[in-house]
This record gives sequence, structure tokens and C-alpha cells, in this order.
Amino acid sequence: MQQVFKKIGTHNGAFHVDEVLACAMLTKYTNEFKNGIITRTRDPAIWAQQDILVDVGGIYDPLTHRYDHHQKEFQDSFSKDFHIRLSSAGLIYKHFGLEIIQNIINHIIATVDITVEIEKVDDQSLNLMYLKLYKNFIQSIDAIDNGINQYPNQDQIKYQINTHLSAVINRFNPSWCEKNQDENIKFHQALEFVNNELISQVKSIYLGWYSGRIYVYQAFETRFQQDPSGQIIKLPIALPWKSHIFEIEQEKGTVGLIKFVLYPDKNEGWKVQAVSSNEDSFENRKSLKQEWRGIKDMEQLKNISGIDDIVFVHASGFIGGARSYENALKMAKLSLD
Repeated sequence: MQQVFKKIGTHNGAFHVDEVLACAMLTKYTNEFKNGIITRTRDPAIWAQQDILVDVGGIYDPLTHRYDHHQKEFQDSFSKDFHIRLSSAGLIYKHFGLEIIQNIINHIIATVDITVEIEKVDDQSLNLMYLKLYKNFIQSIDAIDNGINQYPNQDQIKYQINTHLSAVINRFNPSWCEKNQDENIKFHQALEFVNNELISQVKSIYLGWYSGRIYVYQAFETRFQQDPSGQIIKLPIALPWKSHIFEIEQEKGTVGLIKFVLYPDKNEGWKVQAVSSNEDSFENRKSLKQEWRGIKDMEQLKNISGIDDIVFVHASGFIGGARSYENALKMAKLSLD
């Protein structure tokens, strides 16, 4: 029996990252529209023949799979917690995003040699990643497509830009002075480029963020084993921990609690690192002691600190190290005072 592929419609002419990403997500990571046939046209008669329309048609109706955002009355955002109007990328992600992320994770598990055991993704964790990918990636595409200023005022950022994908995809369009350029070929080249970025973004969240969350969570729960104040945590391995701390503190109602994180150096010894005031700040909640900072002479540093296997303390006081866990912990405890 011959396989029948779904028909996906979007507009022809100059393309932008929102409909390119929308088509990439549909054709590669949704069960219903996988390997769908993309038709780029502005002919309403052909639109009517499509199983799904994105970024064209003047209708937003999930029941009939019409996903345009250009109509004047359209004001939908991703959720009540977000205030940026959706583009076609955001619309497709809003309705298919959980399935898309799960299928990309399945692809990562099948193709990447992972060195640690990662917990099976449950519904709650999948929802966390769904929100994180929107906030860190899709939202900026929605915002740029809708002409939203990233900084509506000097003190507040409205959305994060972690990739300048919109500008990159615009450069896939044929230039005004090129002859005999097939616009559809360019569109599909852009789609493959966007797909690689999408995989990279999910891989960063799944392997870089989600895989480490359980370690940081356990370290937070056992924090009193390091110090009675509960302000120092110990990680069993070096991993990205910063965003987890802010999220766990928010979840537990303990914002600002953790001051130092201890973790083993990849070579030898232990690092002690200060926690910043917020995720984007270079200011620390507590820094390592002022009198230790930036001293290059090891004997002088040992004498001043009274720690015999201290290795270094950065000039800013945000990080230091010792050869033993016990003395890395001592550095953190002394710096709490």
C-alpha cells in the first residue's frame, strides 16, 4: 500500500524563519505531518486543498489546522505568562510542541553516545522542557517576526535572544540581482539549517540542562550535610548548575539561599564557585574572601588563607580551588562569615 503524505501549505515569495521553522517542526517531528509535501503559494484555491496551512490564509483555527497570525484580530500569546504575540512558529509549537520535543529527544537518544544515565522523561519534565525551549528559543522568533523591541525600557529585557536565526534565514532568500534562483530549493535549504538549530537547542536542554537537574536537586536536598546554614551545596560531578539553582530556589521559596557550589575538577581537586545574584549577573551573592583573591604566589596564598592545599582564588572572588574536598568546603565556610 502506497504511503500518503499530508499536504502542508505556506506562502511563496520571500520566506522568514517563522514559517521555515514551522514547516521543519511539522515535517520532521510530528506523527501526523511527518514527511509532508510543502506547497508554497498564494492561491486560495490551492490553500483549500492543503491538510494544514501555516503563515498564510488569514485564519487561526486549530480544529481545521489553519495557523496564520497576520489577521488584525489575532492577539494570542503562548500562555497567560507570556505577552508576545505568536508567529507561525509559535503557533505550531504551542499546539505540537510536546510531541516535537519528545520526538527530538528520541532522535538524540538514538544517535548520541551519552556517558551518564538520564532519568526517563515524565510528563512534568517534558512540560518543563517545553516551556524552556519556548522561552529560550521560539519566543525570540515570535518577537522578531512581530517587530517587538527586546528592551522596551533600559531596565527590563522582554525576551532572550540565544541565536540570530532570523537574520541567518533571511540570507537564504535569493538576492534581488540573482537570476534563475529556485526559491523552493532555497526554502528547503533554510529548512534543513533551521532543523539543525532546533536539534541543537533541544540537545542543549535535554543533555545540558535536564540531565543535570536531578544532581542539583539532590545536592539542594542534602545541603545541610555540607554546612548547618544550608548555603553550600556539593555536586558529585562538574555540570551546568546555575539555572537549576535559581529554578529550584524559586520552586522551594528559598530565593537567594545558596551562596557556594562545590564540585570536582575534571583534572584533579575540587572547585568552589560563588552563586551570582541572578542568572545574567556577574555580581555574586557572596564572594570568596577578599584577602585571598588573585594571589599568584602559592606559599603566600597558603599562609594568608591557612589552607595547606589551596590551589587558586580568582581575582574577582567568583571561583577558587583546593586539592581536597575538605579544604574546598573550608574555603566556602570561611567566606560565608
